[in-house]
Amino acid sequence: MTPRIAKSKHDEYWHVHVDKETYPSFHYTSLLYLTDYGTDFTGGRFIFVNEGKNMTVEPRVGRVSAFTSGAENPHYVEQVSSGTRYALTVSFTCDKKFAIADPTMQKLQ
Repeated sequence: MTPRIAKSKHDEYWHVHVDKETYPSFHYTSLLYLTDYGTDFTGGRFIFVNEGKNMTVEPRVGRVSAFTSGAENPHYVEQVSSGTRYALTVSFTCDKKFAIADPTMQKLQ
């Protein structure tokens, strides 16, 4: 994520959203942070929105955040104001219709 202007609605990560509404296959969402808040970028903190009290996750290299993807975890990411924020998103599903087949291993000759 960078401070560049969004090209589409999906680029506007700074709006409150629920992952499962955007991606029906998501049951759990996890993030592995690859850059440091305050060093590699400013802005870009992850905010869980809760009644009366928001909770903030400051990205740090190697920090992992994992949560259920439903309406119980509305969240957003602050707009990045400088630098570049890198994170790896990994989602998990509990629904077999979204499953990915196990890859087959080929024996090297």
